[in-house]
Amino acid sequence: MKYPTFIFLIFFGIVNAVSVAQNDKDNVDELVSEFINSLESRAIGEYFSLKKYCLGTTEIFKLKDGSMCVSKGTYYQVFVFWKEEDQAMIKKIDNCGMYFSLPLSNTEVMDFLDINRKQLKEGVVKKYEVENPENVPAKSSKIHSCFREFQFNNENNSFGQSYNLYDLTNESKYKNINFESNNKLKIVALEKMLESLILQMESKFRRQF
Repeated sequence: MKYPTFIFLIFFGIVNAVSVAQNDKDNVDELVSEFINSLESRAIGEYFSLKKYCLGTTEIFKLKDGSMCVSKGTYYQVFVFWKEEDQAMIKKIDNCGMYFSLPLSNTEVMDFLDINRKQLKEGVVKKYEVENPENVPAKSSKIHSCFREFQFNNENNSFGQSYNLYDLTNESKYKNINFESNNKLKIVALEKMLESLILQMESKFRRQF
């Protein structure tokens, strides 16, 4: 009498395993590349992206078809920004697929990029560094850190920026001597602007599939 139950549990486990898609960083990068190609095919050569992730963080989502998507390894969110026919746009992509593109209420983000392109390229976030009076490590880092990665593109120039959010803090026992200079950078100002914008838009994002 125990065999039917045992067989059912095996069957349920197989079905459940099949219905759960696990998608990693390579899948995210592939989706981003696919979308960027679609922009360029429409002669849109100016755009930029922000990738957000915290090492070791995973997320589970229930998709429209009822299946579950589990981020394999770290969960990544990528936001692409561009302007099309004078309309600023945003696109969200994560481990589990693309979201529908949405219009922004103004061009503030793209205007900031145009005005500060040189500073965004040259202003690099420095590592968390401490004064070293007691023979402690001069640089500090955290396991399971959160990162921001930018990629900028226009017809004449492409460049990227990346940093650990920990490098913007004073969280260690020893103060970060780069704290003030890091937080004055245009790339950090842009990130703060985008974080506020993404928070406002979050409830409007809808998956394409």
